[in-house]
Amino acid sequence: MSRALTPDERSILSQLVDDLAPLAEAKPDAFRSLKQVAKLLAVFPAGNLSEAVIDARSEAYEIALEDVPAWAVEAAAKRWIKGDVASLGDRPNLSFPPSPPQLRALALDEWAKARAALWRYRRLLEGKTERLVPLEDRRPLPKEMFQCLKGMA
Repeated sequence: MSRALTPDERSILSQLVDDLAPLAEAKPDAFRSLKQVAKLLAVFPAGNLSEAVIDARSEAYEIALEDVPAWAVEAAAKRWIKGDVASLGDRPNLSFPPSPPQLRALALDEWAKARAALWRYRRLLEGKTERLVPLEDRRPLPKEMFQCLKGMA
């Protein structure tokens, strides 16, 4: 059963959209992202590294995070420090800093949560309800996807 939003509900959703839109629609900022990485690496020092290794590591993080908003990188770094990395699924060694792909995965997860929430809130404001598709009505996954996943294991 659907119903119209009350003025209070509409006001709350509008405020949520206004608060979330800057995060969900944020543009990448490589300088701020690398600043967050530098803080994270300072917490988990790797010992005496040569200048070449430091440059290579910096470049790897820069490549991994070049298209991710800095706020998401900061949130990912906080998750790493807290050990909240279940979404990675590969049992990372938390005594070391995350690899560039691990930090990227966590940052993209944070960004995806913000974008998904913004999408849901906007749909509700438009009067559209969430569409729930029963399992039996869902399309099967393409076989190619399963083949790709086999190669990752």
